[in-house]
Amino acid sequence: MPRSTLSDWIDHLRTVSRPVLAARNSGPLNLNTGPLDEPLSLALDLVDISTVKVIQAPDPLPQTAGPEVGLWWALVDSEIDVEPLIQAPTKGSLLPQDRYAAIEVWTDAELSALHALWNLAHIRQCEQWRKRVETVRDWHLENIQPDNATLRPWALHVFLLGDSAECTAYAETLLHNALAMTGKPTLLGAALLRDAARQIELSLQDS
Repeated sequence: MPRSTLSDWIDHLRTVSRPVLAARNSGPLNLNTGPLDEPLSLALDLVDISTVKVIQAPDPLPQTAGPEVGLWWALVDSEIDVEPLIQAPTKGSLLPQDRYAAIEVWTDAELSALHALWNLAHIRQCEQWRKRVETVRDWHLENIQPDNATLRPWALHVFLLGDSAECTAYAETLLHNALAMTGKPTLLGAALLRDAARQIELSLQDS
């Protein structure tokens, strides 16, 4: 299907994600993301927040948790200070590569962090964070192959909103990777695609 406009993308992402999200059962939620499971399920509307008595990040976060975990928690816990999570490095990537055991692990975490920070920039109305995400996105276009690391479509909206052929190609690859195994996304993949559609829609409303 040709997706020549952002509206086309919104429709396609919702079409791809809707059956998977509609089919999920009401049992315990396991997204296979370790310490990210809880904040992701809350931030991506995979649980009914009205049934959650307390929404608060663990203090401190688990020692094994990278900055991306704190960023996702910040989407549902306004008490979290975002700045310490994105202080280093100041050029290139958002997260330090040497914190992660392999480039595949780092890229997954990096794109996860980009996804969360873009959403935070919108929620907290922080233009500085949005510009930071755009700078990091451009660095990824020049330095990191999207087919090199992750089957999770993190930050797909960040690339689509870059409004260039390179950004669109990157997003296309992220979507292809998310569907490659079975022809449909995982539950987490579907939730990320639905969120990407929502974030694109919000950006169009703001423009």
